[in-house]
Amino acid sequence: MNSIEKQPARSGHTLGLVSILAGVLLAIGVGVVWGRTMWMASDGPDRTIEELNKTVRQKEQFARQAEAAGNQKEADRLRGQIPLVQKEIERNEAFRLQADQAELGFARNAFEVIRFCGDVFLRMLLMIVVPLVVTSMICGITSLGDMSRMGKVGLWTLTYYLITGAAAVVLGIALVEIIQPGVGMDDTFAYVDESLLGRQESSVVGTVLEVIRGRPDAPASGLIPENILAAASETNILAVILFSLLFGGALTTLGEKGKPAVDFFRAMNEAIMKVVRLILFFAPVGIFGLITTRIVLSGGGQALAVEGERLGWFVLTVTLGLAIHAVVLCLLLLVLGRRNPLRYFYTMSRALLTALSTSSSSATLPVTMECAEEAGVSQRATGFVLPLGATINMDGTALYEATAAIFIAQSAGIPLSGAALVVVFLTATLAAIGAPGIPEAGLVTLLIVLSAVGLPAAGIGTILAIDWFLDRQRTAVNVFGDAVGAAVIDRWLKKQ
Repeated sequence: MNSIEKQPARSGHTLGLVSILAGVLLAIGVGVVWGRTMWMASDGPDRTIEELNKTVRQKEQFARQAEAAGNQKEADRLRGQIPLVQKEIERNEAFRLQADQAELGFARNAFEVIRFCGDVFLRMLLMIVVPLVVTSMICGITSLGDMSRMGKVGLWTLTYYLITGAAAVVLGIALVEIIQPGVGMDDTFAYVDESLLGRQESSVVGTVLEVIRGRPDAPASGLIPENILAAASETNILAVILFSLLFGGALTTLGEKGKPAVDFFRAMNEAIMKVVRLILFFAPVGIFGLITTRIVLSGGGQALAVEGERLGWFVLTVTLGLAIHAVVLCLLLLVLGRRNPLRYFYTMSRALLTALSTSSSSATLPVTMECAEEAGVSQRATGFVLPLGATINMDGTALYEATAAIFIAQSAGIPLSGAALVVVFLTATLAAIGAPGIPEAGLVTLLIVLSAVGLPAAGIGTILAIDWFLDRQRTAVNVFGDAVGAAVIDRWLKKQ
């Protein structure tokens, strides 16, 4: 490709990035300035009061459990927090009365339109994920040639992902032990969703087995579902990847007989990528809708500032860890991928901003693949490495789970021995591999880490209020880790 052909692509990428950045900044501005008003208009006080009432009941439940365990001091501490929660209920009842008396029809309609824009964009991305994974995986595998080469690529990819994930966990453990953000933590308004409490008995072995065979009550779940079409309809990407691997591998053994099918999937892949580019045309509006909606639902800019102050050291620890790991990934890109990290980061920036807005590696996958190909990564690498990475490579999630588990131990005043830290390292590394690429999936796998070292699942309640914000950061790191992996494996393929 000559410089004349490259120039329109570069200018188009710059224009798209600027428009997305404008959408992000506008979303933050609207969320901060008008977020509280839209929160009141969209029944925010009612939702908050309902959750605070559940918090009161849950604290009483935990207090009774502490008494039954002979820990009267913990029971008294929990009951002492209830009056503070009730004061917060009274404050939100005042907001509800204010909302009933004010004319908030325009704010309510504006919020619904903004939410609609975000929901439609996210649905469009999720709509294209399954066909994109099928066609890209089959094209990537058939372009590799013989089955032995495919096995080598898979082995190198898994090795890379495992090493970077383990490095992220070590970094998270080191930072949380140095900064100690949980010391003196206030958990007055901590609340744990009942659906999470119901899964606190999960184990690493049980989770791995569940990932492979699926849940008994969900025939479309797991790596090996009962019905692949049902699995695709429920966006079970792991099962779709396995089927595509087997199908693409079978095509490579057919020789000339398989060529029409290979050509068909290549044409399909090209057509789907054109659809992806069409969807990305609406990205600025969609990202604006997603980010604004999330700020509004959290109570607006003021509520976000309050939670940020309450959990400031924890947010700082996680953010710093993710930033350092991103630098490590850039060094890997420079040394192993032989690419300019700044230029590659810039080319991937649209995917990273999409990850920040959607909080889903799977939903971001179409954008990640397009950006990686724009950066010069071959289709055989993007088609094989990126879909696999979106399901099993969760560097940011692994770092977050290790950090959050030790933070919860610190806030509860529970010291962790060296052996317990090793258990945290192992379980966080393995649990992150089984985490689905959906929003806030790390909370479920965090329960595995807590259970492994005997920490209370109720500790998750201390970080729930800010988790949505950190979830977007770790998703961006997950996506960047996938993209770096694709570049590293692509160079290995070219050397071979």
